[in-house]
Amino acid sequence: MRDPYRLDGRTVIITGASRGIGAEVARAASRQGAGLVLVARDEERLRAVAGELPGPSAVVAGSVADTETAANAIDAAEELGGTLWGLVNNAGINPYYHGIVETPLAEWDDVIQVNLLGAATFARAVGRVMIAAETGGRIVNLGSIAGLTGLPNIGPYNASKAAIDAMTRTLAVELGPHGILVNSVAPGTIGTEMIAQLLTANPALREKLVAKAPIGRVGEEPEAAEPIVFLLTDAASFINGHILVVDGGRLAAG
Repeated sequence: MRDPYRLDGRTVIITGASRGIGAEVARAASRQGAGLVLVARDEERLRAVAGELPGPSAVVAGSVADTETAANAIDAAEELGGTLWGLVNNAGINPYYHGIVETPLAEWDDVIQVNLLGAATFARAVGRVMIAAETGGRIVNLGSIAGLTGLPNIGPYNASKAAIDAMTRTLAVELGPHGILVNSVAPGTIGTEMIAQLLTANPALREKLVAKAPIGRVGEEPEAAEPIVFLLTDAASFINGHILVVDGGRLAAG
């Protein structure tokens, strides 16, 4: 009998896999037996992550909004063998900090291209392969509690993550009949490399964020990654179209 938490014989494509939550998802999924295709712009960092993994992997460097990158990732999955079972749309950027009325439209384009269109590009490409293979599968999109609230000064990011949730629900309805389950994980503040640097430079912000969290701390990368891997497994076989909030209770606290 198959262990419902194992991913042996299955291949998963992970975008934004060179660092942060994406790299941690790669480690967790590899421990569960998955073959992995790691996608990001930075090939050197991708290879460093791949070198840590216990199982087979391949790396694909490129922009997630480029259809060629998605095609290369699918080719790499085929070369690894096994069933193309999962996609984790983790790649995302949030480099700007202005009120919406001060935000140049070019900055909206940058964020939407990566966060939304990149996810759509990969979901479309991988979804087509999964439908044709008739083996089912899983797609997990990375949202954020920013898409569920009105956090100031990151309007394009908030909008992109709200759109991810809407796309998740639509994909769940469209792909569910093919046995392809689509869900979103919405993390709260997670201590990634980027966030850690920000909070070290701004202790007052750390205090503010911690004060909002009922459990009194910032989340750690594995705490965001493990729920994502769970949604890839057979243990999550009746979860579809769900937005799983992983924030230590921050939204519940208001």
